[in-house]
Amino acid sequence: MEIIYKNCNKYKNAKAFLFGLKGYSTLEEEIALEDIASISGKVFLAIDKNIMNSSLDDLEKILSSVDNYNISGIFFYDLSVLSICKRLGVKTPLIWNQNYLVTNYKTCNFYEKEGVSGAVINPIITISEIVDICGKTKFDILVPVFGYQMMALSNRKLITNYFDYIGESNFDKFNMIREKDKKYPVLEADCGTKIYSDEILNGIKYINRLKRAGVKYVILDGFLIEPSICEKVFKYYERAVYEDLGDEELLNLEKEIKELIPGSSTLFFNKKTVFKVKKND
Repeated sequence: MEIIYKNCNKYKNAKAFLFGLKGYSTLEEEIALEDIASISGKVFLAIDKNIMNSSLDDLEKILSSVDNYNISGIFFYDLSVLSICKRLGVKTPLIWNQNYLVTNYKTCNFYEKEGVSGAVINPIITISEIVDICGKTKFDILVPVFGYQMMALSNRKLITNYFDYIGESNFDKFNMIREKDKKYPVLEADCGTKIYSDEILNGIKYINRLKRAGVKYVILDGFLIEPSICEKVFKYYERAVYEDLGDEELLNLEKEIKELIPGSSTLFFNKKTVFKVKKND
């Protein structure tokens, strides 16, 4: 098992980074192909925007040259990326990253037959379900275990439209949506409006189970978290991943992180998601 660091490119101990491809990503930290050589460590590239027809020719030009760069894997969302890479014979590993669709082993096995190397499992499913997927696929499995999780993305400028509607100016870098007793961070960017989980995911106590299941990478996301806190948390995760710690030691590390980030939780890792049709009142 290894760690991939996301939205924290200034963290000096990192050995593998996930960046968005400039102009084709929803990530806060983007990179152009020509700048990859300046990064010390593995580089994974996210192409995770919906690709419009008008962008297909430019995207194909980019993908035709990716094998010339030292890229450890391409996280893709839009299936045009897979289609173009297959047609061009791209050798760089492809990683299926379609958010809430990555929840079962059968689809993983389908994409493996299409030449895809791995999948980022969405943390809306439980640890037991993730372990089950690992046992029924030959895919490289990647699991987010720390940070805010993006819940929704709209291409519309929702915050701008809201403040225009109420006739006020917005000077905040990010805003919060209130729903009952919960607050959800909302950020407007070039790719649209992103809505994040109300709590910070912290799955450190499950690292041993994920190791035993054969998970290849865990993903740590530093977005919206103070760099000094991230550095401390990342060091805890490095101990958990690279040292042979017992489950009790992992529970102690979880407590340490909760002291640093009181709002952190395991989110859905130990809570089964049940989808129901909402009845009209």
